[in-house]
Amino acid sequence: MSTQYQLHEKLLSTPRLGRFLTATQGNKSQAVRLYKYNLRLSQSLFGTISMLEIALRNAIDKHYQKQLNQPDWLKHSSQPSGLFNDPSLRNHAGRFEQAEKVNSTIIALRKHYSHDKLVAGLSFGFWRFMFSGIQFKVFGNTLLQIFPNRPKGINQKNIYQKLTDTNNLRNRIAHHEPICFDVNNKPSILYSQRHFQDILELLEWLGYPSKQILSGLESPKKDWEKIQKIR
Repeated sequence: MSTQYQLHEKLLSTPRLGRFLTATQGNKSQAVRLYKYNLRLSQSLFGTISMLEIALRNAIDKHYQKQLNQPDWLKHSSQPSGLFNDPSLRNHAGRFEQAEKVNSTIIALRKHYSHDKLVAGLSFGFWRFMFSGIQFKVFGNTLLQIFPNRPKGINQKNIYQKLTDTNNLRNRIAHHEPICFDVNNKPSILYSQRHFQDILELLEWLGYPSKQILSGLESPKKDWEKIQKIR
């Protein structure tokens, strides 16, 4: 296995694989296994996050098409007089970031532009930010309506926090950062389990039975079990 470890170390870099070696107390065989379990776990969770992302952006789009009575509301709201350019949304650098993101996506699409392609071209972070306090207010304080099954007491801040945590998890996976450690760099499944539960809750609150929606996707359960056996 030392040869296997050296091969993976060359491929992945000493610092990246070294964290897994530390977590397994110098056991090279276990370090390589843990790395691959983490990779498989990341793959399964990314599919689940993708389902939530699509459901979320479609729900927000449908809501504001109706609420603003504007089929092309994203483009319309990013004009100089649009809601994305409300003075309260100006950041510390004097920029309107959401409007910039919409307009840059429109420019990138060029002659292939359509509202549906614009919706699909905006990031999870963009849609998450629709629930940030000021923007939520600027757009009319109505967006919680897309979560008809949310429990009593769940508010904009709760939704925004769950979406932020999910977005952070998505970004960690996208940048190949590990999601299988606790704060002490020990193998742990608590971080991924907690955020997986958030994703299931958000899907349910959106009105989708999560078991049916995620049926056929790779489950993280087996990878959690394997990670728990690593010492």
